[in-house]
Amino acid sequence: MKKGLIVLIMLCIITPSVSAQQNNMNKPRTIFSDSAVIIDSQNGSVLYSKNGNKRMDPASITKIATAIYAIEHADLDEQVKISERASKTEGSTVYLSTGESMSLEQLLKGLMVNSGNDAAVAIAEHTEGSVKRFVDKLNVFLEEEVGVEDTHFENPHGLYGKNHYTTAYDMAKITSYALKNKQFQALFDIKSLDWKAEGWNTTLYNHHKMVKGEIPYPEVTGGKNGYIPESRHTLVTSAENEKLSIVVVTMKAQSKRAIYSDTKKLLDYGLNQFERNYIPKETIFQLDGTSYDLERDIPYTQPVSGKVTQKLEQDGVLTLYNEDHEKMLSTNLIPVKETPIIHSEAVASSEHKRMFFGKELSQQLLLYPFIIYMALLFIAGLAIFRRESYNK
Repeated sequence: MKKGLIVLIMLCIITPSVSAQQNNMNKPRTIFSDSAVIIDSQNGSVLYSKNGNKRMDPASITKIATAIYAIEHADLDEQVKISERASKTEGSTVYLSTGESMSLEQLLKGLMVNSGNDAAVAIAEHTEGSVKRFVDKLNVFLEEEVGVEDTHFENPHGLYGKNHYTTAYDMAKITSYALKNKQFQALFDIKSLDWKAEGWNTTLYNHHKMVKGEIPYPEVTGGKNGYIPESRHTLVTSAENEKLSIVVVTMKAQSKRAIYSDTKKLLDYGLNQFERNYIPKETIFQLDGTSYDLERDIPYTQPVSGKVTQKLEQDGVLTLYNEDHEKMLSTNLIPVKETPIIHSEAVASSEHKRMFFGKELSQQLLLYPFIIYMALLFIAGLAIFRRESYNK
């Protein structure tokens, strides 16, 4: 009986750590792509990163940025006259003919479904008057409106350029921004399309194997692929389930097999090993005598193990880290002039410490009945042991 009691106690004590270890075991350990990232498309939390901030050649996933810029700065019903320059663009095309006209919406479909480089040029010329002007405005838009920090595009289609680069993290941010637009959402998830134009009448099929259904993955809601020799294979994929919506970006894989294998691993991990949480607006932080508060609730996404730490810097930037000490999210706090009463569970220090607010706090409270139960169990076991010793 005593042995059974000890085993029961040990199992109860070990269970929480096993849960955390299981989450760590499910994290993909072998990713073939040179760079990869998962972010929550709703709140921007980074769930996984491998060289996520490394400058990479994006190839045709550039067209995600082209599409959202055009959607926000032009009317989809407008008619676009195809220039000679557009019709002679190299690489993948939808075989546009010089002088023909079609709607901007049709061109955007050709851009996203068949990765038409000629469509990209036609869209750029129509939206801003020239490719150069379009690209200049696109870069400003990406920096100021989307908030990317390490992206610069030389063209609207993704053919090689010496100064045409982005990062997996920036591409995930661009895609997450775009997905908030319903017109873009519709473009991103087109599986096939009847295409009718002067130079080509056919059915177009999405080049992204998960969107097309060639590689079944029901949670996938859209995607865009890319390839040029300099970039190798690149892939952007969005997916959602009842709990989360995520974007996975994989860049510079040496084969299609490798990049889809990586993407599936990351989708499995992102959709199943994380849950959403938030820092309440009422939370107050303090560092070296200065108090900070929040303008709004701060949503973030954490591992199901709940292992998230925080660090507050002198400049008022609060950063959240996962259990591998990888940066998940940063936000600017507001300094307050007068130091209010600080609730112990809402205080941050310059050292990393476990957070005790929002859902994380509720998870801690749930442990209290368990602790009381274990204490009573221990006392009962001790009483039984003493009684048996006395009887002997």
